[in-house]
Amino acid sequence: MKSDPIAARNDRIVSAVAQVRGHAQTSGGTVVVETDAYGTITDLRISPAAMAFEGERLARAIVQCHQTARKQAEVEANRVYAELIGLAVTTVPTRQPDSQEWEEPTPTRITHAV
Repeated sequence: MKSDPIAARNDRIVSAVAQVRGHAQTSGGTVVVETDAYGTITDLRISPAAMAFEGERLARAIVQCHQTARKQAEVEANRVYAELIGLAVTTVPTRQPDSQEWEEPTPTRITHAV
């Protein structure tokens, strides 16, 4: 029995899109967010140094990174989908979050002595 070529193609598309991830982080790497093609956070890393900042500021950084990672994953998922169905692929540059609200004008030096 032959497999249905349309179903097989659909399975390849679903599998390829499921592997897409978007990544974003603050410029210092204190917050790192990864999302899947549907915008769900699949990884969230917050450095211990970030916990010293006020909650509202940390929340803004997380939201900004999530939005950027989600958009990046969306663009990539659309590119993968278009490629798999044979459409012309155009790339849209993604940008890192504008983390001016998060970043200190002068970074705080953190040292650790043993």
